[in-house]
Amino acid sequence: MDDSTTNWVTLLAGNDRRGGTSAARTKGPDELIWKATLPESIRSSPVLHAGVLYVTCRDGHLYAFENRTGKERWKFQAGAPIHSTPSISGDLVLFGCDDGAVYALDHTSGGLRWRAEGGGPIWTSPVVSSGLVYIGSTDGTFKSVDRNNGHVGWTRQLPGRIHSTAYVSDRLAYFGCSDGRVYALDHASGRDAWVHETGDSVTAAPAVVNGLVLAGSEDYSVYALDAASGRLRWRVETGLGIASAPAVADGRVFVASKDGHLYALALDDGKEVWKSASMRTMTAAPVAGDSIVCIQTHYGETHAFDIKTGKELWAANLGGSLQSTPIVTPEAVYLATYQGVVYALR
Repeated sequence: MDDSTTNWVTLLAGNDRRGGTSAARTKGPDELIWKATLPESIRSSPVLHAGVLYVTCRDGHLYAFENRTGKERWKFQAGAPIHSTPSISGDLVLFGCDDGAVYALDHTSGGLRWRAEGGGPIWTSPVVSSGLVYIGSTDGTFKSVDRNNGHVGWTRQLPGRIHSTAYVSDRLAYFGCSDGRVYALDHASGRDAWVHETGDSVTAAPAVVNGLVLAGSEDYSVYALDAASGRLRWRVETGLGIASAPAVADGRVFVASKDGHLYALALDDGKEVWKSASMRTMTAAPVAGDSIVCIQTHYGETHAFDIKTGKELWAANLGGSLQSTPIVTPEAVYLATYQGVVYALR
């Protein structure tokens, strides 16, 4: 197995939050390469960089494993359980923690570079842009932190919890909040550029593609908003709430709803292209590749569909409860279960 050139450096592969994978898998994973059992449950997604798989756990540790063998390179103990998916930026591994702090570790040794004090527990993934780290927390604070030393720049206090990992452009930071709003903040000052109100909590990360901010809401709908103004471009209602980020590929938006369906919508106008047959509960984000889109259920099932037609290509029961998004590469699938088991499968 050689996937050392395939990097998923943050939540949903990259800072564009498109949920993309480099190439299609023509069949489901059916062979165990290695597994590691951790002491507590895992609510975050793994990330992969330069042959190392990084996983945070509710036991308060961040683990670094060799992706080929599963050998533990190092682990770091933080001050509380961790729900935040780590992000890789240069030689740093960054993550938030339930103690309210942001941690920056040396990616080779796991040594602490800096720790930025915060407020409430952090369940979002850090986003790095232009030398700053942007992160939201469950007490409603959203802040910028200097990547080099951890010094806090500005802080905004919002009226709801932030579970939505931000997308940061060259000017704005976009994210959702439990107050039902999608926010676009000036990333230099933290002031509102625009705010768009939905009917319920927005807990998942948005994707920003072709001038559109794509965000799902617990009001059953997915919204496409103009990235510059926040104006509604289109809205599509599903059968239940949406708690996962959309994936974007081939001019389509893929949305997993709690109604058990995966929706493929046209990016430009939101028209339904296809809808999958009913599956079990899904809160993990879909992963879209060159020709397939994959989705995971709470019950360990992974389904792969043809991007263009919606035909199911394969299904695999990987075991455990999957509440986070796996890494899907042509060579291997890496996933972390709620039961605390990390798998590498081919």
